[in-house]
Amino acid sequence: MARSESFHHYNDGRGLRNVYVNGNKVDFVIWCDTARGIAVFAPRPFRANRTRDEVYTRRLRGSVTVENIQ
Repeated sequence: MARSESFHHYNDGRGLRNVYVNGNKVDFVIWCDTARGIAVFAPRPFRANRTRDEVYTRRLRGSVTVENIQ
């Protein structure tokens, strides 16, 4: 299966990265796609979604850029 270079996941093995949406740094990003301009993150404090057994997440849209941390 080919991996899209624009898709980033927190556990994809490419190391730590900073994610920016419209120039603003976003922490606790679960996944993002730079080509589509979407970033999904878990806002602090973490909380459970009442309808499902998972962490509550938010979706941001805009200009998404990813910067590797060395």
